[in-house]
Amino acid sequence: MEGTLSLFDWRPAPSSEPLAEPESEPVTVRQRILVFDCETTGTDRTSDQIIELCIQQGLADDAPSQVWRLKPAVPIHPGAQAVHGISLADLEGCPAFGEVADAIAAVFADADVIVGYNIAFDIDMLQAEYARAGKPLLDFTGKQIVDAFRLWQQCEPRSLQHAHQRFVGNGFPAAHSASADVAATGRVLAGMLRAFNLADQDWSQIASVCDPGRASWVGSSRHLRWENDVIVLGFGKYAGTALHELAAGPDRSFLRWVLERPFPPHVTEICRAALDLAGEEFLAWARRRYAAR
Repeated sequence: MEGTLSLFDWRPAPSSEPLAEPESEPVTVRQRILVFDCETTGTDRTSDQIIELCIQQGLADDAPSQVWRLKPAVPIHPGAQAVHGISLADLEGCPAFGEVADAIAAVFADADVIVGYNIAFDIDMLQAEYARAGKPLLDFTGKQIVDAFRLWQQCEPRSLQHAHQRFVGNGFPAAHSASADVAATGRVLAGMLRAFNLADQDWSQIASVCDPGRASWVGSSRHLRWENDVIVLGFGKYAGTALHELAAGPDRSFLRWVLERPFPPHVTEICRAALDLAGEEFLAWARRRYAAR
């Protein structure tokens, strides 16, 4: 109708004041979070392999996830199997890592944040699998790596002072003098035994909680251990191999390499004996010198 304005014809009256800029709302970028964990045949990335990989998309319990079970080309170490409960029989018919490597890489490529617990181990094991399969390593450039274990360490420090505060209930003076630290350590351990319900356990049980595999160690480190009444290597590409068999085989040069490196004295002594003595003679010497427990 002539002389009537519709809503579409309306315009605001001119103003001499400049129009204010509209406030911009913050832009929230939703980052894609990937949580993952590996189960393996052992802990040596040069020789052990992944047998189970789980990837979860997000932090919530009901976040979508996917599990791959993988058939390795090496045996599962008994210690590892005791932890995860997966046997070679469980993996019959499962693919090798190389068969699913591309699918796994695609999931990682799509993530912005990678989360794990003690994640360096899992990343190393993954990268070793890609190298073994002859495929490009996973590219973590531009991704945020969040290790829940390291975050815990940083946010709840584990110094003797912090332990004293938590398990005894207060700080203590003269920290880092030997006598004060010794007394504080005694109080802290007593508090830990109460807090963790270990006060009624004997000392061998408490020691096994600290280092579950220590009872099998040969000497004071985990480099060598007793297994089925023989000494086996606990490190390197021959981890799990009987020492006397390695010394008698074509790869005995590995033991000569050990002798040239700054390993603990007992490791050097035992490797030298393995090279110098025949199999049964070496085992008899080792049982006398480092009695199997």
